[in-house]
Amino acid sequence: MKDFKEKLKPNVILATYIIVLSYVLLNFEKVWNLLSSGLGILTPFIGAIGIAFVLNIPMTLIEKFILFPLESRKYEKFQKLKRPLAIILTLILIIGLLITLMVFVIPQLVKSMSTLTESIPRYLNSFEHMIDQNLSNIPGADKLINDILSMWKDVLQFASEFLGVAVSHVLDFTISVTSGIVTFFLALIFSIYMLANKEKLSLTLKKFIYAHLKIKFADKLLEIGSLSNDIFSKFIGGQCLEGCIIGTLCTIGMLILGLPYALLIGVIIGVTSLIPIFGAFIGTIPAIFIIFMIKPIEALIFLIFILALQQVEGHFIYPRVVGNSVGLSPIWVMLAMLVGGSLFGLLGFLLGIPAFSVIYRLIRENTNKKLAKKNIKIN
Repeated sequence: MKDFKEKLKPNVILATYIIVLSYVLLNFEKVWNLLSSGLGILTPFIGAIGIAFVLNIPMTLIEKFILFPLESRKYEKFQKLKRPLAIILTLILIIGLLITLMVFVIPQLVKSMSTLTESIPRYLNSFEHMIDQNLSNIPGADKLINDILSMWKDVLQFASEFLGVAVSHVLDFTISVTSGIVTFFLALIFSIYMLANKEKLSLTLKKFIYAHLKIKFADKLLEIGSLSNDIFSKFIGGQCLEGCIIGTLCTIGMLILGLPYALLIGVIIGVTSLIPIFGAFIGTIPAIFIIFMIKPIEALIFLIFILALQQVEGHFIYPRVVGNSVGLSPIWVMLAMLVGGSLFGLLGFLLGIPAFSVIYRLIRENTNKKLAKKNIKIN
């Protein structure tokens, strides 16, 4: 009877799996809608995990480098205050950065964008005059000039239509922003609770994993979790710091060289630098276009400057700030960005790299173990 039960058990599991899979495939739309509704309800909780993960990076640094005296026996009675103080200091730091942006950076950005928008017609007229003056004597240039001017008109027409559509959707945007703010604050409250009790939550999760999985699988799952946490933390923290450094250096360099819209272009370069490899090029293209409309020679100066800055970034800043946290060659980074961007949009474009790095390291470790078992050495 015992042997019969042992033989029956895997067959029952297999049959159950087939029935569930068949139901999912036959009712895929209903199942997907149900999952979407569930994820919608859990959005604040999922957001809280993301916020807690990001805030944990500066909070850990604050605990390690600022509040470390509280670990000594001299201040033993204050040790319970270490975590609350770290959370408060982290929130003060983030709020301070946001206030700095709102008070100093954003008004300057708005002013620069307003000036640029008001000056676009004048820049376009100057650009058209320059083209007409320099290309009019070239045989067959008339058609080329007409094509270029027609292209500019199409660009302006598209911009006007886009603004019209944007204005018509202001109400929908306002509603979505309001909903997003409510969700964000709920997620922030959850994230503060998670940060305050991260050791207890981690212990609870470990107990659950070891209680419901075999020890071998539980050990492997925790190993993957630890590796993922390490790679994602280093990647996100390093990329944000690098973006701030590059944006600041770009702004300072442009101010020294007397180039226009230094703060606006510095912010563009800094934000796009969050994307590895392609980020600097993505930010450089609109920056050169903006400067070129004003003075083409200054666009050339900016191009030389940004190429020099990228060399400094590639050889000195990136290796020290981000380091080898990703551990991928450029071709794998490009593949990770392509796959992640195709599946999950901008978020996948950014986080696909550390995710792919985790998968790559696990496959590499597994491959090396199997080669070692077979006593095979490949150089």
